Amino acid sequence: MAGVLFAVSPALPFTADALTFALAAVLILAIPAPTPRRSCTFRPGEDTQKGQPRGHNRKINEDKGGVWEGIRFLRRDRVLRALTVGTAGSNLAIGGLASVLVLYALAVLRVPEAAYGLFAAGAIAGGLGGALFAGRLAARFGTLPTLRVVLLGQTLALAGFALARHPLTGGLAMAGFTAGSTIWNSLRAAYGQRHVPPDLLGRVGAAQRVAGLAAAPAGAVLAGLAAQAFGLTPVPWAAAAVFALVTAAVWVTFRARTGPPAAPPH
Repeated sequence: MAGVLFAVSPALPFTADALTFALAAVLILAIPAPTPRRSCTFRPGEDTQKGQPRGHNRKINEDKGGVWEGIRFLRRDRVLRALTVGTAGSNLAIGGLASVLVLYALAVLRVPEAAYGLFAAGAIAGGLGGALFAGRLAARFGTLPTLRVVLLGQTLALAGFALARHPLTGGLAMAGFTAGSTIWNSLRAAYGQRHVPPDLLGRVGAAQRVAGLAAAPAGAVLAGLAAQAFGLTPVPWAAAAVFALVTAAVWVTFRARTGPPAAPPH
């Protein structure tokens, strides 16, 4: 939507963004104050039945080491570790490509300045398509096999983007790439929700997100330095090379998997 609005008038996306924040503030202010009630949090060793409503069996477990327990769980599980490293590697390439995408589209693909918003909107449309089909693909072929093929498809899409010299072919390649990104993110998260114990899900997810999000700005810095030294053209090829390495590592790891994820220690 922002790309389409920007094509109409550069001020429109910023105006719409400000209005959505204002609407969010109004909705937050409209939430009624909560009614005070007894907390269901229990200290270690405390009687968990004291003041507990009938049928309420929820309690807070004793500390299991904080976020480090999530990191230890990732280190023990081969598949989740591969998903985390794969996401970090992918975000390294994505952050690098995104940092120069505007310049690359204008200078190499010859996208008209007024049409860049439409070019970006077309790429995001591919992501929406990936979101619609992620669950169906996993149900038909399995989560891990789908993730392997998705990475391979993204590598080929990046290579096609690097070869493209026209807005249409470049936009189609980028749409295919973003479709793969949406499928990967959706199925990676779903796999973790199914295979991580509930009391560790937040900690494992936090560790995965830190690793993934930290890689994107690092990729942006590297791509900026590379573009300054060698020009814009090598950046998509470098991103494709990173995806090729991630794809090879993930294919080997997923193929070698021989059992369920490691259980947390008691």
